[in-house]
Amino acid sequence: MTEDVANRLVTAIAVGAFSPGERLPSERELATRLEVSRVTVRQALLRVNELGLVVAKRGRNGGTFVTTQAWEDVAPAEARRTLETELPRLKDLFDYRCLVEGLIARAAAERRTPEQRTQLQEALAAFATTGEDMALARAWDRRLHGLVCAAAANPHLTALSAHLTAAATLGFGAEPYEPEFFQQALHEHEELVGAVVDGAAERAQEIARGHFALTYLTMERSLQRAAAR
Repeated sequence: MTEDVANRLVTAIAVGAFSPGERLPSERELATRLEVSRVTVRQALLRVNELGLVVAKRGRNGGTFVTTQAWEDVAPAEARRTLETELPRLKDLFDYRCLVEGLIARAAAERRTPEQRTQLQEALAAFATTGEDMALARAWDRRLHGLVCAAAANPHLTALSAHLTAAATLGFGAEPYEPEFFQQALHEHEELVGAVVDGAAERAQEIARGHFALTYLTMERSLQRAAAR
């Protein structure tokens, strides 16, 4: 179990679910997300620390932080094994997720309020300014898609979206983000927000279905990088 959690942590770093300099969730939160004990998480973190991919810092602003160590140099096999196992299993899940997120976007375009239109445009503008800070980009990505869910005005759809996000991201609930895909994500966000703001329900649904496939593409690219080592 410890090895499996350690490999998942390595893979989360490899696919960009956690970026260099970013603080990982607490042991308690990781244990809850991954449905394992805190002891297992602690032992897994020690293993990842030994690889040089994370470092523990003490103090008020302490915690476990992702280092700048290239995962390809120290743990390509761990990432490859995890992704080779997970990606085939996740293929149908991503198809389902894209269908659900398309419905959410469609409902958002039909139901958004004037205030929500403004909030979406502000979130999009903030996302566009994040540059190469992938942790910040991921935070604004969560905000933007959270606003789309809120505009859909159905708590069951919001809960289903959160569940599928966790299932599609190795249990971490953190959307993978890599600099090479940022411009594509920005373009798709611009199209999605534009469709929701304009009330173009069918277009919003189509854009969202395509956009949420980007996470799977990111993971596939990481597998290719791992296999090439």
